[in-house]
Amino acid sequence: MQIRQVVVERQDGPEYCGLLFYHYQELQHYVPWTVDRTDPQQLILKLFPPVAEENASIVCDHYEEMADAIVDRVMRGGE
Repeated sequence: MQIRQVVVERQDGPEYCGLLFYHYQELQHYVPWTVDRTDPQQLILKLFPPVAEENASIVCDHYEEMADAIVDRVMRGGE
């Protein structure tokens, strides 16, 4: 699994949403996501695999890598 791009689609104060694009087994995939950093002591990240039966296991297996990429992007202020 290789992450290609993390896109911030919208930001409303401390809430963000976007898409993470990745490459897995020679195919391109994406995962919609949301982040809420309202509480400075806690960050809430949700991933929404678009086709659960195909993508859920990939997302579960690579959750930490995906989460790190999304959090890094959000912490840079949605640049």
